[in-house]
Amino acid sequence: MDDSESRRQYAEQIERAAEQRIRDRGVFSDRSKPAEERRMALQSLSALTDEDEVAEAIDNIRDREEDAELRAAALRTISAEVGQRHDLIDFAIDLLRDRTESAVVRLAALRVLQMSSFRVVVFDPKRPEYLDALRTVIDDRNASLREQALEILAQERDEYAQRRLLEGLEDPSQALVPPERAIQMLGYDIHAEHYPILREMVSNPPSPEAKREAVRLLGTDPASKNLLADILKDKRERREVRNASASALQSLAPAEFEEQAKQIVLDDDEYPEIRATAINALTLFADQEALDQDADLSRRVERLREVSPSEEVARTANRFLSRQRRRRERRNRSDGPRGE
Repeated sequence: MDDSESRRQYAEQIERAAEQRIRDRGVFSDRSKPAEERRMALQSLSALTDEDEVAEAIDNIRDREEDAELRAAALRTISAEVGQRHDLIDFAIDLLRDRTESAVVRLAALRVLQMSSFRVVVFDPKRPEYLDALRTVIDDRNASLREQALEILAQERDEYAQRRLLEGLEDPSQALVPPERAIQMLGYDIHAEHYPILREMVSNPPSPEAKREAVRLLGTDPASKNLLADILKDKRERREVRNASASALQSLAPAEFEEQAKQIVLDDDEYPEIRATAINALTLFADQEALDQDADLSRRVERLREVSPSEEVARTANRFLSRQRRRRERRNRSDGPRGE
């Protein structure tokens, strides 16, 4: 195909796309058409940036007689403009704050504001109002709005959100989100005063998931070293919790973790998943020179590669031995005969 033909086809594609956009715009503008059809047209348009188009979208968003999903879709199509105009940022913040507004529209406003917040130069003057609006939302009846607002505030290291999360862990009747989610959010900005609460979550967990998340965060608390070691040793403990304790202990006390990991590898009564975790951790994080001198460990790992019924154990054992072999080959090359 010559260049002139390529240019002709490209021009035709552009023309067809422009004609389709005009048709989609017409469908959206025609309020006599079903809401779903208008919403599909909006999805095809993807983004509205022309001043008249944006104004029409705003008129639809303001109209509470319109279908809520259509209004949310209209809000999403002007998201690029929201990130460039203070008046539209204010508009979206007002939608988010309004508890009489549809949850679908408020969720769309939240997501548009979150995207706009990355346009730092334009958005930063409005950031205090945005964060204040999020604080009002964390008590909302809609669970999705609550959780998303809390997540953003936690990422912002907001003191008020942190305090409310802690209150919910101490008193479940005050909880805004499930305990495991609250613990995850606290992890964005963990403080020393959080550790006693996390240890209490481990001792008296409100749910298995909450215990796992608490164990994971205790990997930055030196006072929790013995607790983590005990959890890792305890075969009665849930395996996902023991895996979390393995990661936490490895971060907090590498030497102690290495010794426990070796014992797990050598223990034929250990669970395969825990064994695989131990082998993988030794492969990636342990003192490799010391491991290479441990003939008993190497023999046991080699046997696991050959006879373990667990594919995961066999795979991690093979990775351990392959790395060990490569290290040995490198040493042999470096120690080999040199030319005169």
